[in-house]
Amino acid sequence: MNLEKYIEIVYKNNTLWFTEEIKKGNNSNRIAKTYDIINYLHGQHTVLNRKDIKYKEQEYKVKKLILSNAKTICNFHSTYLCGQPISLTGSEKLCKEMQNIYNYGGYNNIDFSIADKLIKFGDSYEYIYKDGDNITSKIIDNECAYPVFADDGEYVAFIEYWCNLEHISYYNIYTKESVTCWSNEGGTLHITEQYNNISGLPIHYKTLNDYDYREGEGLLVNIIPILDELEDLLSKMGDSIYTLSLSPILFTTGQERIDGSMDADGVGYNVGLEGGGDMKYVSSEMDYNSIKYYLDTIQNHLNMCSYLPSILGGNGNIANVSEVSLKMLYSLADVYAMLNERVMREGLNKRFNVIRKLIGIENKEEYINVTFNYSRPQNASELLDNLKKQFDMNAISLESIIEQSPLTSDKIMELERIKNNSNSSDRTDRE
Repeated sequence: MNLEKYIEIVYKNNTLWFTEEIKKGNNSNRIAKTYDIINYLHGQHTVLNRKDIKYKEQEYKVKKLILSNAKTICNFHSTYLCGQPISLTGSEKLCKEMQNIYNYGGYNNIDFSIADKLIKFGDSYEYIYKDGDNITSKIIDNECAYPVFADDGEYVAFIEYWCNLEHISYYNIYTKESVTCWSNEGGTLHITEQYNNISGLPIHYKTLNDYDYREGEGLLVNIIPILDELEDLLSKMGDSIYTLSLSPILFTTGQERIDGSMDADGVGYNVGLEGGGDMKYVSSEMDYNSIKYYLDTIQNHLNMCSYLPSILGGNGNIANVSEVSLKMLYSLADVYAMLNERVMREGLNKRFNVIRKLIGIENKEEYINVTFNYSRPQNASELLDNLKKQFDMNAISLESIIEQSPLTSDKIMELERIKNNSNSSDRTDRE
């Protein structure tokens, strides 16, 4: 089903169909979840809703401990996947052209932004355009993004909508043929600009989601409930330490003979009691083993759900480990990186097809691929020794070594430099 048919069936050919599309239930729910995640990352956590109590006849402000683990986890995974620039591989002509586009279009930063949004929200949106002589991309914010799917699941259009502080609404409507900009500035909704669309619809990067094929599922959806439990438990433990250990309630039996009052900052007071009377502090002993077991269990589940290596959570220490041991320690991180790599690779293939169309290189003999360089600690010398042994056996080419080496990211440049050095050496020998 194309866009025209979709508008005809669903909106009865209403010219302003996009104003109704953004109000659909699935869009409202997705945008609400996006803002929930944004607010959480900015410190609006459930623990802040804890109510203050009255203690010793005064208001006691309960602890509301906020953990920023979610930011750290997201930063770890986005850096692990795209912290190092991806390597372009393929036919020499297309690789060289694409590497220039990457360098001048700032695509290394764009790739990192795509990975960051994928991990946080489960979706990322990229629109490719020409900026003068350069080709680059715009990353559309998730809270402004409304992909349009027909009833048969086909991706037919894209709406970018936002509202500024003056309550002026802006709509960018992307179709396969054009980009139309609308605004209600001045009181009525009208077209402000219109362009031919040379790159098609924005590329939708989407993680796996068994619930809804139209949107992905970010990592934070699974770990926020665990972090909420940690924050709640640690906050209550802090209150318990203060109220039951550092400032316990004084309990007396019988009649005390106290005239006047005591300074709260004083120490060493002597209190006289009637015969048979008693005075003691009411305190509670915490079950250390039970608390430690519960906290350790929550931490282990957090590491599992967030795909973190246990060593990063402080659970153990390592020294002088081999390449194989490092891979085992980072196996969970590798699993999550591979899941996101699959999503990004699919989107990057669409990006390359658009760029090939823009630069006029569409013949099938020219091909391009990418290699992701995970930011895993590695024994580089061991890897290089193995590559050298394979090269000495004539079982690998110099080009493949450069592609797989952790010390080089620009294959084309390195091959050109090697070629230039070789030519210079030949001229010197002839002289």
